Amino acid sequence: MKVVEIAVVLAYCVFIVGIGFYFKNRASRTAGGYWSAETNIGIGVNAFALLATVMSGGGMMGNIGLAAGLGIPFILSANLGAGAGLGVGSLLVAQPMRKAGAKTVAEFIKMRFPNRVISYLVPIIVAITYTIYLVAQMKASGTVGQYLLGVSYNTGLIVTWIIFTFYVAIGGMLAVTWADFIQGMLMMLVVVACSLAALFHFGGFEATMATAVGYFPDIGTISMPVSAYAAFFLLWVCVGLCSPHILMRVSTTKNPFGARVSMNGGMFLITIFSILTSIVLGAATRATIGSAQVPNPDAAFLMLLDIIFNPFWKGLAAAGIFAAIMSTAAGLLLAAAAAIANDIIVNLHQTGMSPEKQANLGRIMVFSVSLIVLLLSFNPPKYLTLLYSAAMGFLVSGLMVPLLAGLWWKGTTEIGALVSIVAGASTYAVCFFAFQMPKFTEIFVAIPVGVVCIVVFSLASKAPSPETLQQVEAWHA
Repeated sequence: MKVVEIAVVLAYCVFIVGIGFYFKNRASRTAGGYWSAETNIGIGVNAFALLATVMSGGGMMGNIGLAAGLGIPFILSANLGAGAGLGVGSLLVAQPMRKAGAKTVAEFIKMRFPNRVISYLVPIIVAITYTIYLVAQMKASGTVGQYLLGVSYNTGLIVTWIIFTFYVAIGGMLAVTWADFIQGMLMMLVVVACSLAALFHFGGFEATMATAVGYFPDIGTISMPVSAYAAFFLLWVCVGLCSPHILMRVSTTKNPFGARVSMNGGMFLITIFSILTSIVLGAATRATIGSAQVPNPDAAFLMLLDIIFNPFWKGLAAAGIFAAIMSTAAGLLLAAAAAIANDIIVNLHQTGMSPEKQANLGRIMVFSVSLIVLLLSFNPPKYLTLLYSAAMGFLVSGLMVPLLAGLWWKGTTEIGALVSIVAGASTYAVCFFAFQMPKFTEIFVAIPVGVVCIVVFSLASKAPSPETLQQVEAWHA
């Protein structure tokens, strides 16, 4: 057991839990306070919160492990796609969604397409996808505890689960947003410090790359089908356009302008973060592990930390990784709980529930979802980033087309949206499980299927009501 490292991480954890207590009363007053942080979050806070939300434990560990194990171009394509997704989202989604006033993506889709089947289907897709995504984050926490802190995998897993579940449950989106702001700054500090320390250790960037290439000649080459790189990039662009745990940030901003600018700020921060983790730390990690095959690729970055940092900085780096894990896990958990509590139970069955009861229901659902995730996390697969990216492909294939069409094409109908959701998600699942395709290229089939279905069935079905058309126009006024 490593005393200094554990002391630093524990101090960080106490601070994060304190944030949850600080916002407990404000989060309990209204459903808007619990799910959308009272729509009062500034641009700078939201930009760093978006960095923390998008660049998860996979962004800190899985991405670096992928760069060292499968090559820099592959993971860099995904990381740059994640940044570009926020930039495109700021243009296409942020302002109209913020004007709509919906607290969640499912609530917005229900406003645009008041179809009961859609109202159930969208939250179910979100809950399934985010449960898988959360398992990846939990694996990262157990791995950090095992390799960097000297505790068992299960101990690191359970401690992280208790902390992030607790502060999400008691503080809602207010606690999540402010904790993510602090965690985003800590993540950036750790990545910059690690990059500088690694370059100093190996004698500069050229020496680091030369050492890495000596051990792994293909680290900088395109060694897989080009379609896999294009699909990985496109997938993460699409995530920025429709992922609920990202777009819930839009509802927290003070106004539509703030929503757009904060997404652009997040894009800038993510791009810097991606370059440092994928190129600098990916190469330095390969230079550290040599030509060996690492049993747990997601732990490869931790081996680098072990040789470049003293115990205090290793503890701070561990806190930074836990920050990445808990920030994304918190957003995912809140979005998954909101899909069930807000979008199904309250909006469809208990419309007259008081704000206090809605907040309490949210807490119950947070604990329920997180417990399921914990049980699934004790024996997870390897390659964190591949695991949650595959899950996000399912969500993108089902939700992106109806979301964008509902925002920008007034002729989109309920039937068109319903068929597009079912066809897109089903096509992705069939391609993923039934065919051996290059990684993530399933979206090249699923998204066009969703587009064709929404156009054909919208044109063939009854046009939207005049009230719906006026509503869409108001979102773009």
